[in-house]
Amino acid sequence: MEEPEVAVVGTKGQIVIPRQLRAKLNIKPKTKLAVYRRGDKLVVTKLKIPSLDEELEELFREIDKHYKGKRRPTEKEILGEIQAYRIERRSKQVA
Repeated sequence: MEEPEVAVVGTKGQIVIPRQLRAKLNIKPKTKLAVYRRGDKLVVTKLKIPSLDEELEELFREIDKHYKGKRRPTEKEILGEIQAYRIERRSKQVA
């Protein structure tokens, strides 16, 4: 078990994470952290936010799974669906 590091709470409630811990955990400016309370303790953990690439990969996998063995829509059909959706949405806004 590692020796504890000491962090000081400033007047605005901010805590500075010691440099060695930031380096070991790859915590840089704008890194998102989650803070939990466990009794009288605070638990701080890095948030893993999936990148847009990961989300798009998952979306494309779902699309591929949906169309497996089926004919995929053409670009013209997709544009037609988008146009129909927009027209329908506009008509609901006017009503």
